[in-house]
Amino acid sequence: MDIALFNLMSQNRADEMPAEILGMTVEKVRLAERLGFDAAWFAEHHFTSHSVCPSPLMMVAHCAAVTKTMRLGPAVVVLPLHHPLRVVQEVGMLQALTGGRVNLGLGTGHQPHEFSTYSIPMAERTAILEEGWALIERGLTTGRVQLDGQHYQVPDAPIAAFPGTMPPLFLAGGEPRLLARAARAGASLFISQGHRRAAAALGMREKLLAALRQHGLPETALKLAIQRYVFVTDDPAEKRRAAEGMLRFMRTTLSLRDAVPPRDGAFMREVPFEGEPGIDWLLEHAPIGSVEQVTARLVEDFELLAPSHWSLYMGFSGLPAPRVLASLERFGREVLPVLRQLAPARVAEPVG
Repeated sequence: MDIALFNLMSQNRADEMPAEILGMTVEKVRLAERLGFDAAWFAEHHFTSHSVCPSPLMMVAHCAAVTKTMRLGPAVVVLPLHHPLRVVQEVGMLQALTGGRVNLGLGTGHQPHEFSTYSIPMAERTAILEEGWALIERGLTTGRVQLDGQHYQVPDAPIAAFPGTMPPLFLAGGEPRLLARAARAGASLFISQGHRRAAAALGMREKLLAALRQHGLPETALKLAIQRYVFVTDDPAEKRRAAEGMLRFMRTTLSLRDAVPPRDGAFMREVPFEGEPGIDWLLEHAPIGSVEQVTARLVEDFELLAPSHWSLYMGFSGLPAPRVLASLERFGREVLPVLRQLAPARVAEPVG
């Protein structure tokens, strides 16, 4: 089982500057490598403080220069917002720069304002991704690109930097045929568990399995990648601030489903949502707090959901950067060794 550090690069406070956020992200990645994390992920979002990173591949390139062993990848390239000819060449280049340490996350995207600002029809995002994915796969495996599709017409052409194989692939999307295609390719399927206890997330896992069964695939074809929000601290006041940060993060995340998200300039406004958890519930049930509580919640996740990959986000709290680094170090030194002892989840092989 792989354990990765997820980097959203949110602007949690109006006084945080993008250079500060990006610089601290690099420091977290370097620390995570020293602590023994397997990988680091970098998000892609546009036009709001939810993330100051519109180009995760640029972050991969930068962090490749300051790391030696850990895998690096975009989680995810929102492929409908990019021309796949650009993506295939940049991923090939990154494979060369990193010595083959790239993980490739692709996704359909889910924020209407991003699509409208780019003048791309959101309703067609799955079909656009499928065409782009086909071109990327062909280019990285054969060194040539060609596509006669509805959205892209690409004449036959060579590309110079190609690894001869696809990097480990991760997919974020909900269309059943897309999930089945990914499973056939041996890709991992991302879900965001968020604040939910494992039992409450079983329905998300079942939706993935139903999509695979619908397309004639066995349940063993599922490789589950889970995104989880965690924060380690023994300080009660800091734990409460982290829980408040988690609730604030959930509120802004859900607001991004709106056609026009609530924001002042680029900075997201916090809007409560129906059925949201209370702070006291989060303090009891979320993986926030002591090493023992965080470990117990993740062990529960493993036993019920059987992930083959964890993507762990620690930057949601809004606490000062030194406290986030301290949480990461506590996790790496005291939680990570326990997780390494868990029996590995069964890893699926490509089907057909």
